[in-house]
Amino acid sequence: MFNHWDKWLMRRFQKVKLRYRKGIPSSLRARAWQYHSNSHHLLNKNPGKFEELERHPGDPKWLDVIEKDLHQQFPFHEMQQDLYRILKAYTVYRPEEGYCQAQAPVAAVLLMHMPAEQAFWCLVQICDKYLPGYYSAGLEAIQLDGEIFFALLRRVCPMAYRHLKKFKIDPILYMTEWFMCIFSRTLPWSSVLRVWDMFFCEGGCDDTSIALYCAHKGGADFFRVKIVFRVGLVLLRHTLGSVDKLRSCQGMYETMEKLRSLPPHCMQEEVLLPEVSALAVTDALIERESNTQLRKWRENRGELQYRPSRRLHGARQIQEEKMRLNPSLSGSRLSLSSLSSLRRPSPPNSPALALQPPESVVVSEGLHPVLPSPTANKAPLGPPKEAAKKGKEKQKEQDKKREREEREREKKREKEEREERERERKREKEREKQKEKEEKRLQKEKEKAEAKQKKERKVSFRRKEASSPATDSTHKSGTGSADDTYF
Repeated sequence: MFNHWDKWLMRRFQKVKLRYRKGIPSSLRARAWQYHSNSHHLLNKNPGKFEELERHPGDPKWLDVIEKDLHQQFPFHEMQQDLYRILKAYTVYRPEEGYCQAQAPVAAVLLMHMPAEQAFWCLVQICDKYLPGYYSAGLEAIQLDGEIFFALLRRVCPMAYRHLKKFKIDPILYMTEWFMCIFSRTLPWSSVLRVWDMFFCEGGCDDTSIALYCAHKGGADFFRVKIVFRVGLVLLRHTLGSVDKLRSCQGMYETMEKLRSLPPHCMQEEVLLPEVSALAVTDALIERESNTQLRKWRENRGELQYRPSRRLHGARQIQEEKMRLNPSLSGSRLSLSSLSSLRRPSPPNSPALALQPPESVVVSEGLHPVLPSPTANKAPLGPPKEAAKKGKEKQKEQDKKREREEREREKKREKEEREERERERKREKEREKQKEKEEKRLQKEKEKAEAKQKKERKVSFRRKEASSPATDSTHKSGTGSADDTYF
């Protein structure tokens, strides 16, 4: 596939994507990342450029920051000197951006797979094509992606969305390290490599026509990287996606602690990768949320200060741009004759010979895919336009159907919430009425008790008055006889 890379990428991209989802062999990973990001083209186009950037003295401000960060983050990294060379060269190559702390883990992962010069050009492609604006001053791109990520979370996992909104936990507090470091400081190493494989291959939009349409309309600058969004959504769904998981998160502090220590089982590649691939986050949905959040950003904060170049999403779009800038690569060089070495000879009396020429079939190299192949490995290259049109129409219908179902679910949730609020108001009114009745009852009992006490006081007073005249007469008679006897 590498020997005929342009043809495989443009004609059989689904097969390439399937191979990447299965996992790239370690011995081929460096070459695959360079081919997919097109950094090998930059390397060949700029011979000696890296050494020239390395010889440049650089800005002392950035050099001091880089040196401090490397001693703190990678004190025992065996390739620390090469890492310093890469980051310093990038500050010279992009002086308007300089250095961002999140670039160090990304460059370290690249350096573990390829020499310093190749890792540098791969880092350039990540910063320029995959994640433009992420490492610039102000971090506006990551803030905007945080708003889009939170809006997608509302659709994928409403329970986690409501919990984070209840405690006012902004997405920038927990997803910055995930996205800017491409999960290199979050996931286990085996999962990091698999996620990076998919990130380089797919990145974002699968359909080049959608990306070109967005570019024509001026919205492709803000079309998002689909893989990092999907991975983040799956992690949040596993962490905060059920009532049992939320019982231990009764406040903002407990929730942030849980997000810093994600459940280990959900980060394993055999659990994470299938869910990332199956998550129903479509390109159209991401683009719609991107436009919505961009409009809100402009209404509330004005125009973005940083205007990155058009974001490209994976190998296919990068290859499209490469061919657009180099027309000589098209035409005869893209013919299928160079794929003759990949053909499997057919039997002389095979019905396939009667139906189509053998030149139009590309077969696999005897690998048995774990995932079902979207093309079944038997579809002819360059399918008829009618079939492609029907496939796109079917995809659009499916997207519309999913959107309708999502809207219906959203309406149903809103209706249930309204009914719940109405029931809560009724219960509150009943409690208030019950409270008033109780207060009236207590007041009546109090009045009765006071009336009873008053009546008892009156009775006792009357008895006292009735008994007092007899006592006085007795007292007077007894006293008179005593006095008479005395005198």
